[in-house]
Amino acid sequence: MTSLPTSLLYVTADGLLEPLGFSQVVRVVEGLARRGWPYRLASLEKTADLAREDRVRDLRARLSASRIDWNFTPYASDGSVSAAARNEAALISAATSTRGVAGLHARAYHSAVAAFARWLRDRTPYLFDARSYWFDERLEDGRWFTTPIRLAVARGVEHQLFAQAAGVVTLTELQADDVRAGRFGTSRHKAVQCITTCADFHDFVRRPSAECLRVPEVIRKNLSGKRVLGIIGSVNRSYLVDETLSLVSAVLRRDANAHLLILSGQREEYVRRLDGLHVDPARFTLTRADHEAMPEWLSLIDWGMLLLNPGSPAKRASMPTKLAEFLACGVRPVQFGCNAEVSEWVRSTGSGFVLADVRPETLEAAAERIVAAPADAGVMEQARVLAAPHFSLSSGLDKYERVLLATFGDLRRAP
Repeated sequence: MTSLPTSLLYVTADGLLEPLGFSQVVRVVEGLARRGWPYRLASLEKTADLAREDRVRDLRARLSASRIDWNFTPYASDGSVSAAARNEAALISAATSTRGVAGLHARAYHSAVAAFARWLRDRTPYLFDARSYWFDERLEDGRWFTTPIRLAVARGVEHQLFAQAAGVVTLTELQADDVRAGRFGTSRHKAVQCITTCADFHDFVRRPSAECLRVPEVIRKNLSGKRVLGIIGSVNRSYLVDETLSLVSAVLRRDANAHLLILSGQREEYVRRLDGLHVDPARFTLTRADHEAMPEWLSLIDWGMLLLNPGSPAKRASMPTKLAEFLACGVRPVQFGCNAEVSEWVRSTGSGFVLADVRPETLEAAAERIVAAPADAGVMEQARVLAAPHFSLSSGLDKYERVLLATFGDLRRAP
């Protein structure tokens, strides 16, 4: 007698060895596995990450401890059309060839295409963890969908990904409302749940400097007693980098005790821009940080810069991971752009503030506000309390359980 399929296959193009994949996939799937959900993982991993065999070994052992099988394929990263096709083919292969699968959990559009391919073959249900409006992002960049025919085909595919999904997860209520309103066809008989970027509030918590042992001692001593401004991440199209650095420069001019901490691998790019603003190299620290150590690095930051490109149709689906981590660690966000939902969370939690625009005079006024603001641990702790029900990992796991039950039924096994 053939046993019924019982496992869930999580398919992701985001590598588990990357900070985003570790934060938003590994932590989530581990938490669900501890609650009895029988997950397996299939991912695409960058060659440079796979070269660190100790990290691959450690992550496999960590996942095995939660009874999670992990299979991966190297990610083709040369940016060509053929590389994109190879990556999609690898995801489709993982989704369609894995046996014993009762359902698929598809992270983002590429994985949803793979899950849809399996649904076409044998009607295996899938949860579309949408994460974005990927087609709109390409459209706004002027890439891929550059003719009416291509765009029409893309919209047809997008409609099918949502329409045939047994359940949908979004990062924002804005996107959830779009799905519920029928932008992609009827959603009356499927679960639609907003589960935003999840931060482990047990790990992401503000610590005294002396307890941040994964931060080099020389940096901890240099930042001690200073007003630390933080920039986390790379120079890319999502962030208003020049405006961010102009704001930071304005604070540094006003406050001799202020210091800029940049956590990024793009050293030359940041140094060039800071040099153009005549920022003294002694006033900033620029280094890399492993994601596992990020809670300790964030504990050293007072104000986190979160100036993003203005809202657009694609941005309705976006929620920056850093916002959850800032609020959990007592970092006061200075925010602009992305979408109204991001701004509302900054306002409602109350520790930071939202910029009306990024004109030079607005940035100067924001610098005055940062310098004048007193340190207030109570304000930051209150922001953490208000943010937890929406942004914490434990809250996210509760929501995932509800949508998994509605999508696949109760597949949980005994611990």
